[in-house]
Amino acid sequence: MTEGGVYMSARDLFELSVIEDFRSGRRTRVEAATVLGCCVKSVTRKSKRLREGGPGALRHGNRGRTPSNKTVTPVMEAALRLALSLYPDFNLTHCHEMLVANHGLNVKYSTFHAWCRKSGIKQGKRRRPSKRRLYRERMANEGLMLQMDGSHHEWNGSDKWCLIGLIDDATSDMPAARFYDGETTWGCMKTLRLVIERKGIPEVIYTDEAGWAGGSEKRRHFSQFVRACEELGITVITTPSAESKGRIERAWRTIQGRLVPELRHHGIKSMTDANRYLDQVFLPEYWAAKRTVLPRDQVSRYRRLPVGKNLDQILCLKYWRVVRRDHTVSYDGKEYRILGPDLGSLAGKDVTVHIDEEGETKWFYGHVPLETKLIVKPIRKWTRDAG
Repeated sequence: MTEGGVYMSARDLFELSVIEDFRSGRRTRVEAATVLGCCVKSVTRKSKRLREGGPGALRHGNRGRTPSNKTVTPVMEAALRLALSLYPDFNLTHCHEMLVANHGLNVKYSTFHAWCRKSGIKQGKRRRPSKRRLYRERMANEGLMLQMDGSHHEWNGSDKWCLIGLIDDATSDMPAARFYDGETTWGCMKTLRLVIERKGIPEVIYTDEAGWAGGSEKRRHFSQFVRACEELGITVITTPSAESKGRIERAWRTIQGRLVPELRHHGIKSMTDANRYLDQVFLPEYWAAKRTVLPRDQVSRYRRLPVGKNLDQILCLKYWRVVRRDHTVSYDGKEYRILGPDLGSLAGKDVTVHIDEEGETKWFYGHVPLETKLIVKPIRKWTRDAG
């Protein structure tokens, strides 16, 4: 870091650009709060800190510090072990009371509740009363925020497909939608690629807590889709509430009511024909013509793909491996020998394997492609089963 400079992450830079837009009048306070995922008062506080202390003031003052009241890991592990072994059928409140009274647990209920949620245990059903929903204004610019979701339905009357699509919050335009067998990471990446090729790169994608967006436990800390969006400069915001992304939820209701009978009327049964009808007839002739509105601001917030960016190297699966001393790497039970180019010793260095939808692998050291060869091991004459 240069002397006198301020280190800012990609998230910090995005927050800075949103607050600057708000201060210059290009965004309203409510729009800035929605994009940043915070309340309106937080936007006011951030704007004040930026005005008084500059860009560095947007960073949280406690960044990098260990909380003074952090509970040590052994205490958490012991509490969860007791909860699972002795109180498996207790609700969280009752379980916490028993641990405090009988085992001397000295933590707050909120801390214990957070431990259980993080570990995936004692996830009871939510029984919350319905809340009054408030009207939210559309975003001002096209491409500023797209809502993304998948709709599972028997679209052809017999087979259950998933329609993955994105809808522009400012105009209700659907730049891309496509049928797939399921709501998968590959399906979401291919649909996003259509948006980028047709319109450009949006600023924000607003979606639910699906697995491909990092909502499931196994993908909470790493989602291939979110990783690809970060490389493209797209902010992904997830929400547990279907009502908060009501624009696309209402769109699915409308599309199911109209598209299903149209497909039946035209005798369309295959997914290929359904996708063709969706792209060439339904979206341009009905949705774009009758369901879209004009944005409040005519300036599009879609961005062009930067020079040097290759969608094939972004919209794929990426995994990191460490090169062994003999210049070999392994992935999915297979070993590969690095043949070139000559970059000196790569032992102990991190390399990346890119996997496309067909399963083809390509290895990279940074942005440098590596030439590799699959190592075919000899077959043993004797096996345990044969012996």
